[in-house]
Amino acid sequence: MNTTIIEHLACLEINNLILQPPFHLISNIQWNDKGLSFDGDIELYSSDIRKTDFIGRVPVQIKGTTTHKKQHKKSKIKHSVNKKDLEVYYKDGNGVLYFVVTINPNTHDRQAYYRSLAPLDLKGLLDKLEANGNDSITIPFKKLDNGHLERVCKTFIQVVEKQPKQYIEASNKMEFTDYTFNYADIQEDLFDPFEEPVYIYGVLENIEIPIETATLFEIRKKDNEVITIDHEEINVEYELKETKEVVSLIIENSLTCEFNKKKKTGKINLSSIRTLGSYLKCLKLIKYQLEHNKLPFKPFEVGAKINNKKDFKNVYDDIKMYEELIEICNKIGLRDNYVFNEGENLSSLFNGIIDIFKHKKYQLLNIGDNRKLENTMLYNLKLSDFITIKVMFVDNEFIDFFGEEILSKIGGLVPKKPINKTTAEWDPNNWEEIYFKASIYSNESIKELQKATNFSFENLKLSYTDQYHDIGIDMTINIALDFVNYFDESLDSRFMELALDLIQRYLRKFPDNDLGKINLYIIRFKQFNKLSEEEQEDILEILERAENENHKNICFACEVLLQNKLKARKLFSSLDIISQTTIKDFPIYRLYQNLG
Repeated sequence: MNTTIIEHLACLEINNLILQPPFHLISNIQWNDKGLSFDGDIELYSSDIRKTDFIGRVPVQIKGTTTHKKQHKKSKIKHSVNKKDLEVYYKDGNGVLYFVVTINPNTHDRQAYYRSLAPLDLKGLLDKLEANGNDSITIPFKKLDNGHLERVCKTFIQVVEKQPKQYIEASNKMEFTDYTFNYADIQEDLFDPFEEPVYIYGVLENIEIPIETATLFEIRKKDNEVITIDHEEINVEYELKETKEVVSLIIENSLTCEFNKKKKTGKINLSSIRTLGSYLKCLKLIKYQLEHNKLPFKPFEVGAKINNKKDFKNVYDDIKMYEELIEICNKIGLRDNYVFNEGENLSSLFNGIIDIFKHKKYQLLNIGDNRKLENTMLYNLKLSDFITIKVMFVDNEFIDFFGEEILSKIGGLVPKKPINKTTAEWDPNNWEEIYFKASIYSNESIKELQKATNFSFENLKLSYTDQYHDIGIDMTINIALDFVNYFDESLDSRFMELALDLIQRYLRKFPDNDLGKINLYIIRFKQFNKLSEEEQEDILEILERAENENHKNICFACEVLLQNKLKARKLFSSLDIISQTTIKDFPIYRLYQNLG
């Protein structure tokens, strides 16, 4: 077919698409156009064809090509664009609406395809050509149906208005902290987020500066959902990933369902155990999948059939086995959310746990040359190179030293009077007359507690509530200061918050206690790096009382909190060696060292 005829037919097709109701488009496309790189333009009007309704012009380029294939069935095609043409479009600064019209030389059937090339698109294509040294580039074009061209033109004009060429070229000299990302030509039936360009704008004083285009590589979404399997509600965490080729569903960081979008096939993989809880959830999901050929998620439907079911033939027995294992592990503090080390020999570990804690083969522990286990004795048990648990032996079984069960069975007691002056014998019915309650952990080193695999901060915190700990005992302040010291080393804010809670509760019981106030202000200063005027006035009053009573330790603490380094140094030097050594173990000494 003659090239002139091809170009005329292509222009005829585009003019036909322009001349469609409601007739808001006017064609300025010339036959046999000899322009540099454009074939004319399309005028867009908001209503009637009159000056007051004029919106703008869309520069166009039209290319005709022949094909014997039934192109009208294709939603997209690819076509080559010349570098020199792209340079002209970019220099012009108004972009181009590029049309490719396919023509069947036998039937003369025509189908138009388009690509909106705004200034950022053109710059991106030219950058690619500059990098690879080619003279042309092949890009995708979308099918254009009757009645859609007006929408395409409106979108084109809106995008081009946001992308002045001078802004694009100046953007590389600007610094941005805020950005916006936009798609432009979105059609529900043709939109592919992995093919459409993403326009990136930097934001300066609420003005969007065009920077560049990007291509989306991956979409990720993390969420959780409560699902029901066999009348049991299970909270499942998942991550949904999608690329151009593949959709992946990663459940509990253990079960991966991967679907190839083109091949319409998929695969499922259950990784090695990360946590017992997650692994059990995945086993139950596999069981559900085998029974229903789908997964029970509501926000999205995952329907697929597992062809090779023999890979999961033992799933029912595995579920029962891991349910029992979780029950045993929970008893000793290995909670179902504990993340196992990748180097752990899980088979050996689980077999050992079942033998020792289910079948009570305690001789396998090799405790102290196999000496007899003592009731209410605390033990550190090394189960593997990675797991050491702290448990107590109570009623011929080991229980988690950091579980709620231990608080209901064992408690700490502090005599209300020196033990040699306590004449009353132990009576379980009136012990509260002789002893204060104290947290079971009150005499334990927090550093040592933290080393245990089964350590639970929540249970530690629970043990210091009024149910298990009398806040008024003298050791409460020292316990709080130990937590502050641990915060200084670990920066774990939970311990600072627990220390603050203990001191505040102590002061509610003893509101005039100067030592309690001093330690409250130490925590406040560490939290906010300053004290209020009211707090400083209170410290001055405490200082005055301490000076009158010659309590140099308290005077020293007050001067540190008031940021009086010279006075604090003089006071510290006046203390005896024992007092100095004692103070060095408390948080106030760290504040003293940090004085400017």
